[in-house]
Amino acid sequence: MVVPELCILCGHCVIHCPAKAKHVRDDVPKTKQLFNLKSRVIVSLAPSFASEFPEFSVEEMIFSLKQLGFWAVSETAIGADLVSQNIAKELDALQATGGKQKLFISSACPASVEYIKQYRPSFAPYITETSSPLHAHARYLKEIYGDDVGIVFIGPCIAKKREADVWNIIDSALTFNDLRQWFKKEGLLKKPSTPLDKTKEDFIPFRAGQGSIYPIGGGMIDSLKTYKKLENIRSLSFTGIEQIRESLEGLHNESLKAPLFLELLACEGGCVNGPGTRKGSSLALKTLRVNEYAFTAADRLPETVFETERDLSGSLPIEKKEKTKHSEEDIRHALRSVGKYTREDELNCASCGYDTCRLFAEAMLDDRAEKTMCVSYMRKLAQKKANGLIRAIPGGVVIANADLKIIECNTQFASLIGPDIELMFEAKPGLEGVDLQRIIPFGKYLSDVMTRSGPDRIEKEVVFGKKIFHISVFVIEKESVAGAVIEDVTSPQIQKHRIVKQAKKVIDKNLQVVQKIAFLLGENAAESESILNSIINSFSEDEEEL
Repeated sequence: MVVPELCILCGHCVIHCPAKAKHVRDDVPKTKQLFNLKSRVIVSLAPSFASEFPEFSVEEMIFSLKQLGFWAVSETAIGADLVSQNIAKELDALQATGGKQKLFISSACPASVEYIKQYRPSFAPYITETSSPLHAHARYLKEIYGDDVGIVFIGPCIAKKREADVWNIIDSALTFNDLRQWFKKEGLLKKPSTPLDKTKEDFIPFRAGQGSIYPIGGGMIDSLKTYKKLENIRSLSFTGIEQIRESLEGLHNESLKAPLFLELLACEGGCVNGPGTRKGSSLALKTLRVNEYAFTAADRLPETVFETERDLSGSLPIEKKEKTKHSEEDIRHALRSVGKYTREDELNCASCGYDTCRLFAEAMLDDRAEKTMCVSYMRKLAQKKANGLIRAIPGGVVIANADLKIIECNTQFASLIGPDIELMFEAKPGLEGVDLQRIIPFGKYLSDVMTRSGPDRIEKEVVFGKKIFHISVFVIEKESVAGAVIEDVTSPQIQKHRIVKQAKKVIDKNLQVVQKIAFLLGENAAESESILNSIINSFSEDEEEL
């Protein structure tokens, strides 16, 4: 379950949930309603559309969006250019005058801003007070086209939905996945049949500058330097929450000798790899496509844009939440409850939705998470249950891989094979890795069921020394794992069990025969009664005629 007040909208759970149980809110219906409320609705299109829809030219993308009902399309990257110019001007003034603040953190990524303000609040004062590119772009569009226009963001980011909820000037936010589904429903994934007029299908009010390169790691820094050289300010870029967490570890404003600007993007690889994008595509190709698209843009916005002084302040406001602090002993106890006793046991796989096992342990202590959310714990638990069942089965059980090496067996199996194997089992419980063919002559049956075209089950009686075994061989996974249950039919206990079983079969069979006879007798009696009645009726009719 996602706890809204603790969620930073990074989309990590949407991408990694093994059950695909997490879904992004669909704002397409809300956008369609907007068409009825406003005559002009403008798309604020993220520049990463170039990597997400490489099959569309700029003109085709704009044309298709207009076919959905949008009045016009503008690049969110214009807002990115406005942000770059504003921050570059502030940093340039800083390096000229000096100052106590040395650390500056970008406010462009809403998920990164949420992460810092919620989970690393000591760094919150260093986040620049400049708007995000989307917020700046929406303000600019309203300034040019009037307050009555609608603004809908379309891009790779689900955190933009939070921005749309917070800032009234943004009406809704869609992901690229939302757009693709909408295109599909409207039959707009195909290219237009007639050539398009490039003068009509163009961005308003103009193309963006190098704000177009924001979606990739280091893109914002490159854009800043098109407005100011910033020679004495060091700049670093980190992508992904884990990298952000590590980059801030041990970092202090007071320890910096020169100003440092950090560009932080919550998605690994940058916005091109956001949770609202198509998965399975090459990150290298996505990055390359955005680079190529930005290469066709001018370095900067027209100078006339900056002649007007405009307020670009306002990073995403986040309500500060008090967190319960847990002792190290409590955290270690919670970790032990899911089988994590050492640092090596802390896999930090993030399958539970938390970046680290320690954060997951704290969430358990806060009743925000359950043990069953830990994949490694559930896997170990399932293995323990399976092992317990194998040990409890009265017959011999052995499980082997495709090379007929033992994966698991029980003590009954070792006892059936002989005293030498029993000694081996005592030394190495489970006999993992032992070659099955060296200790039993019927290992080939396990190979047979594992073949792609082989049967799923084989039942055989085999002679093993002075014993006769009944073996039930079954496939667990084709070409990978098979198992066998072995019974010594010469054992008095097994013989007694078989006699009882056979006796039950005989009783059941006799009961069925008796029931059948009774049924047939009943059927014959009814038939006889019917014949006799017809004869009586016949005689009665003859007597009446006389």
